Formats: sequence, C-alpha cells, structure tokens
Amino acid sequence: MKHLITTIALVASALAAYSQDNNNKIDPPAPIEQSKFSIGLKGGFGHSFMMPYKNYIFCPSWDAGVSAIYAPGRHWGLGVDVLYSMEGAKFEYLDPETGRGYDRQMTLDYIRIPVKAVYFFRDYDKDFRPKVTLGPSLGILVGEVNSTNASSIDLGGKLTAGFNYRIARAIWINVDASYYQGFMDVYSANSENDLNGNVRLDAGINFGF
Repeated sequence: MKHLITTIALVASALAAYSQDNNNKIDPPAPIEQSKFSIGLKGGFGHSFMMPYKNYIFCPSWDAGVSAIYAPGRHWGLGVDVLYSMEGAKFEYLDPETGRGYDRQMTLDYIRIPVKAVYFFRDYDKDFRPKVTLGPSLGILVGEVNSTNASSIDLGGKLTAGFNYRIARAIWINVDASYYQGFMDVYSANSENDLNGNVRLDAGINFGF
C-alpha cells in the first residue's frame, strides 16, 4: 500500500511539474499557414430518383473519385470533383391481373464533374469549419442497365452542406450532405421531361499544399 501511495505521489508530482513548465512558456505556437490548394479522395452513398414520377422507392446510389479545392481567400474557394456515379431510379408497380406489387430498377452510370463555389464559415486556423457549396454538375453517361437510349449528357445543379475537420496540419476529413437536381431530359423519345435527382452523404480526406 505504501508503495502504491508513493508511486501515485511521484506521478502527480511529475504531472504538476510538467503542467507548470508548460504554463511558464511564453512563446506562442507556430501559426498554421493556409493551404490554398488541396486534393484527395471522396465517396458517398444515398438515394437516387427520377422526376416527375411519384411511384419511385428507395434506390441505392453511390459515387467515388477525386476532389480538389483551390481557396485563395479566408472563406471562399472553388472546387471540382471527378467521380464515378451510379444513379437511376427504382419504381414500384401493381400488377392489375394479380394485384401484386413488383419493383423495377433502372441504372444509369455517369462520370460526374461537379464544379462548385465553396464558402467556409470559420477562419483557417479553426480545426472545425462548416461549409456550403453550390454549382453545376456535368454527367457523361458510361453505362445503363434496364434502360435504353438515355441521353449521353446530363447537366444539373448540386447543393451541399457539411464541414471540414483538420486531423493534422494540412490534412482534412470532409463530410457533406448533398442534393443533385438534373435540368436536362434524360429520355427525349418519350413525352415526359425525365430529370435525374439524388441525395447522398459523402465523406473523404484532402491533403493541403
């Protein structure tokens, strides 16, 4: 018991001395120099749909690729992603003869290139920085399943809200909730104005330079 008390006393004394030594230091920590350019990897998962139809149900949707941001100012920046994006829609139908419901999913695969204006709500020296982004997103069709004659190009707008969290001097974890709305008719052969849409949660890591 005496040995335990002695050990605790020694540890407490060492911690107190360390704390006192740190409190006596007057030199401020080195400022964090802003990284104007960062690049990294990102991926996301969510739900895709197609307007104006009302009988769609949850359709798994994902994307993955590279992301870059150039931010010369304290709060503003410009970003661009290059992503492989699986989109499409899943519909629920009712068989009039049997009365049973059945599902049908169509898949559209794109190379997505979103270009976005970025606004950061806190200064660069803060580890936690909320942000919003807004901009156009270009999609180049590279594949389709249970679908024919989809337009080779899709263009829409993408809005995101999220945050960056610094885990090292120039390494950031990025988390964003996004909404994409297409502006172009996916199937020009029919009478409807078929518009892509999706909601996702994306996460990634960026390295600053």
